[in-house]
Amino acid sequence: MKKGLLFLILFASLNGQAQWQYLWNQQVQKTSESIGSLRIPEARKTIDREFNNHTNNLFYALLESEADFYQLFFNENSAEYSIFYPRFEKNIQLIKSGPKNSPYYLYSLGVLHFYKAVIAIKSDKTLEAALDFRKAYLYFKENKELYPKYSPNNVYFGILTTIIGAVPTNYQWMLNMLGFKGSITQGNELVLGYINNKDEFSKIAMNEALLIYPYLIMNFEGNTKKTFDFIEHAGYDFKKNHIHAYMATNLYLNHQQPLKAIEVATNIEKGEAYLALPFWNYQIGNSYFNEMKLDNAEKEYTQFIATFKGNFYIKDTYEKLSLIAYLKNDTKKANEYRSEVLKRGSLITEADKLANQNAKTNTWPNLLLLKARILSDGGFQVQALKVLADKTTLDFTTEDDQAEFSYRLARIYDLMGDKDQAIKFYKSTIFRGQHLKQYFAARSALQIGLIYEELKDYSTAISFYKNCMEMKNTAFKNSLDQKAKSGILRCRK
Repeated sequence: MKKGLLFLILFASLNGQAQWQYLWNQQVQKTSESIGSLRIPEARKTIDREFNNHTNNLFYALLESEADFYQLFFNENSAEYSIFYPRFEKNIQLIKSGPKNSPYYLYSLGVLHFYKAVIAIKSDKTLEAALDFRKAYLYFKENKELYPKYSPNNVYFGILTTIIGAVPTNYQWMLNMLGFKGSITQGNELVLGYINNKDEFSKIAMNEALLIYPYLIMNFEGNTKKTFDFIEHAGYDFKKNHIHAYMATNLYLNHQQPLKAIEVATNIEKGEAYLALPFWNYQIGNSYFNEMKLDNAEKEYTQFIATFKGNFYIKDTYEKLSLIAYLKNDTKKANEYRSEVLKRGSLITEADKLANQNAKTNTWPNLLLLKARILSDGGFQVQALKVLADKTTLDFTTEDDQAEFSYRLARIYDLMGDKDQAIKFYKSTIFRGQHLKQYFAARSALQIGLIYEELKDYSTAISFYKNCMEMKNTAFKNSLDQKAKSGILRCRK
């Protein structure tokens, strides 16, 4: 009887595994669109019904982990992390038990390891993230060789190809040893090719492609105009697709367009079907901050702090709250917020690192320079220039302030389109600030490189990109190096 029972269990197990399949049907497509729009509570109901109860469709394992990925990425809830993060590995093993003679097999494994790697980075698990990124890359690479016509593979393989292509030179030996090959141009072309493709697989990864492509253009091609032209003509539905709305808001904010950012952020469709996202408060707060609407910004930042369960941008938010109090001449409140910068959050993002570094100095920024920075970041260049009118470096006593003064003038003129004046003040910033830990000199070298690249003076551009990378121990070092390396590769092409 025991042997008979064991045989039946084994037979049932083998029979169950034999029934696993990949079926991208209408219900899977609808669920995928729900997740990609951040209607995750809605999508989870379908996943629970279809996946956990009776279906043998392995795409629901992929969709479950996609929902977990977005929820962990945006909300960083530790209670959810303890459930969702181990589930990546569970679904990886489930996929491995499915049919292997399909392009969906390696693709699904690659996607799951990609999700797991990104969340590992956000959790400061650098080694684990590197291992999962390597597995993802190798799965996508093999799948592309086996099934070259399976186009969704190109989205993720394209992303990884671009990222690898932009890795600083001093790490390339390690990538070569691991068998990684990267190219910004080839990677971006793979993603754009998928977006323009109308084959039978064109809907499977379209949401991800439309999410990531503007970032690839902006961060790796350094082309602001091309980025926003794409965003404004690609047919995005920012009202119903929250993840695309978040991308647009983020890029508008980082490129002096807070009015467009707040328009997108405040017009999204609301309701219980969508994942609650405290980051909207952070983004809207940034929009108000850049408009110098300090009371509105403070309200949004306070709401973000109260509802967000994670660590990303917590230090940055407390710094901005401290600056708001400082601008209102409330020294006591400003110091209270600054003490929270040192206690709360993490040191993973460049913005949080800078906030922590600033808080440690125990000094406050020059009021004129602070107002000019906020106005310039908000796109109000004329007003920012008026703040600094009739000032010279002699009006500022510290080396940091003198370097920042010339940098602020350079950025204002650059954003106003006066490239000659911009270069003049960028060079002054490099002269004054290249030995300082502030980022002003390194960023100035990067910006001069971008100007000369646009003028097609590639040799001069490369020399300034190299100058940017040579400056050590500055804030935003990794980000600046990545952009400078991308610029060098573009110029050499």
